[in-house]
Amino acid sequence: MEHGRHAVVIGGGIAGLTAAVALNDHFSRVTVVERDALPGVPAFRSGVPQSRHLHSLMGAGERALGDLMPGFSDELYAAGAVPLRTPYDHLWLSPAGWCHRFAPSHTVASASRELVEWVIRGRAERSGVQIIQRLETVALTAEGRAVTGVRVRPRDGGDEREITADVVVDASGRRSNADDWLVSLGFGEPEVTRVDSRPGYSSRYYAIPDGFADEWRVISIQPGPSQPLRGGALVPVEGGRWLVSLYGYLDDHPPTDEAAFLDFAASLRHPVLYDTVRNAEALGPIHGFRHMANERRHYEALPAWPEGFLVVGDAACAVNPVYAQGMSMAAMTARTLKRLLAEGVRDAATLQKEVAAGNERAWQVAVGADRAYLGEAPMDQESRRTGEHMRRLLELAMVDATVNKTFFDVMMMLAEPDELSGPEMTARLAQGPGRPL
Repeated sequence: MEHGRHAVVIGGGIAGLTAAVALNDHFSRVTVVERDALPGVPAFRSGVPQSRHLHSLMGAGERALGDLMPGFSDELYAAGAVPLRTPYDHLWLSPAGWCHRFAPSHTVASASRELVEWVIRGRAERSGVQIIQRLETVALTAEGRAVTGVRVRPRDGGDEREITADVVVDASGRRSNADDWLVSLGFGEPEVTRVDSRPGYSSRYYAIPDGFADEWRVISIQPGPSQPLRGGALVPVEGGRWLVSLYGYLDDHPPTDEAAFLDFAASLRHPVLYDTVRNAEALGPIHGFRHMANERRHYEALPAWPEGFLVVGDAACAVNPVYAQGMSMAAMTARTLKRLLAEGVRDAATLQKEVAAGNERAWQVAVGADRAYLGEAPMDQESRRTGEHMRRLLELAMVDATVNKTFFDVMMMLAEPDELSGPEMTARLAQGPGRPL
C-alpha cells in the first residue's frame, strides 16, 4: 500500500464511498465498483434493502464525515436534512421511564439513508473518485500472497474482465464473498460470531401535517417492563416527512399490512406514536426488513493475510441496525484508514486489525443488548454488578441533567463507555437525582 497507481473499492454504499474518499489522497486513481444502477436522486436501490428503515447519524459519525469531507453537514442540511437537538427534541420512553426534557446537549442531522448516501456519493465523485455501475465483482486476482485486482462482469451480460489494482477494499456488505475468495487464495476461512435476537422492522413514511405544532420532533418508545419485545420510533426527515419504524424481537415482528401495522403501533408501551400517525397521510407502502443479526467475521485473527486487501463495513462487522450505529461505524472506519495511511501504515494485515479494533465498541453495545433479549444473562459477579450499575444509571439519566449529558455523549459515540462507570457517575448515583433543568 505504498502511494499507488490504483485502488479499487467493491461496493458503492456508505462504507465503500467513505473508504474511497480516504484512499483518494494516497492513490492516483480510486475506482468504486458497484453492482446496482445508482439513481441520480436520493432513492431506494436493491443493494441496500435496509435503507427504507430508520437510520441515524451519531454525533461521532457526523463528525467523522466532516473530517473526511469538510463542510459535509452543511451540504446535508442544504439537501434537506432536519436538525435534531438531543434530548430536547425527543419524546423518549426508555426502559427506565420517560426522559425529562433537558436543554439541548447535541445537535445532529436527521435524514433518510438515501439522502446521506447521495450526498456522500456526490462528494466522492467531485473529489475524483470514479464509480462504475452495474458491474459485479466475481473474484480477486492475485500473484503469490498479494492481491492484484478483481475480476468483474456486467450485470446486464457480457464477458468477464480484470481490473488491476494496487489495493482492493471489499465494502460489499453482508453479501460479501470475501470468505470464499480468501479460501480460494489459500488464506483460510475466518471464524464467524453470530448473535441473533431475531428482530424485525416495518417502516413507512408519513407526511408531516400542515400546522403541526407539538414541541417535540422525535418519538422513541423502547421495549420495557409492560411490553418487553416491541418498540417504535418516529423521526422527521427531508421532504416534510416522518419516517416511522416499528420493531420487535424474538420473531415478534411488526406486520406490513396497514391495519395490523397500526395495531402494532397501538400495542407499544404508550399510545403517543399511534395517536400521532393514525390519521396522518401515508406516503407509500409499508416495507419490512428481517435480516438484522449481528455478524462478525474475524479476519484479523487469520494466521496469514494477503497484501493489498482490506475488508470494511458490514462485510467485516454487521450489527443490529436497531441501535443505529452502522453509518457512523463506516465513517469512523474510513477516517481511521485515512489517518493510518497518512501516518505511513501500509501493511494490510495491520490495517485489518485496526478495522476490527474500531468495530469493537459498537459490537459490544449491540451484542450485549441482544443477548439480554435472548435471556443470556451474565454469569460472573462483576458483569452482574456492571449491569445493575447501568440500570440505575439509565434511571438517573432520565431525571438528572449531568448524567443525561454524559449518557448522550456515550450514546453518540463522542465519549468512551468508561465514563459511565467513572468516579463522577458513581458519585452521582450515590447522591441521587439532581434537580431537572
